Amino acid sequence: MPALPAIRVLALAGIMLVMPVYAQTPTVLDCTGPFARNADEVALAKAFGATNVKRTDIDVGEGFTESGATIFPEDPKRRIEIIWRDKSRHRQPSTIRFRQGSAWSIRLPGSGERRLAIGATLAEVEAANGEPFTILGFDWDNAGYAADWGNGALARPVGGCSLTMLFDADRGASGSALEAVSGDREFRSSDAAIRAVKPVVVRISFEWSE
Repeated sequence: MPALPAIRVLALAGIMLVMPVYAQTPTVLDCTGPFARNADEVALAKAFGATNVKRTDIDVGEGFTESGATIFPEDPKRRIEIIWRDKSRHRQPSTIRFRQGSAWSIRLPGSGERRLAIGATLAEVEAANGEPFTILGFDWDNAGYAADWGNGALARPVGGCSLTMLFDADRGASGSALEAVSGDREFRSSDAAIRAVKPVVVRISFEWSE
């Protein structure tokens, strides 16, 4: 096969250099770079490609939406949702999240290459945290919500934001087992009753406070 002309090689190299960092295969997210506290729509476009970033209204529950952006809106494996704090100027993310069906993962603080992703079990998240954490009961508005990591590693995400996760119980869990861990109550992740319904992560969110 003949060698490519030098000019063509340089042109291809230039194209590779300007390609958006995250435009291809899903990788690892943290709250740095395009997701840092003062990031904006321009940073998202540079990182993911302008055609992959759409201004959208993000569902926040109970029929309400907030102004934000969706990255890769047509691709469930790569989709990321952002809610802006400064909605008029499309900057300062308050929430960055991905959910069930996503191929993104998050880097564990201080753990080198270890990751957590959608589908992680309660035991896997507890091991990553380094200690039991608090999870809310199921079958109500805030079902399966986890944000209190105690003094564990997940209380200090890479980049300085905060981390929340949403768990869902196994579809095969018995009615009596679910009833034992339902409602507006707090459980420890080490609790045998909560582990009996085999919760897995269905949404991961980074949060920036004001």
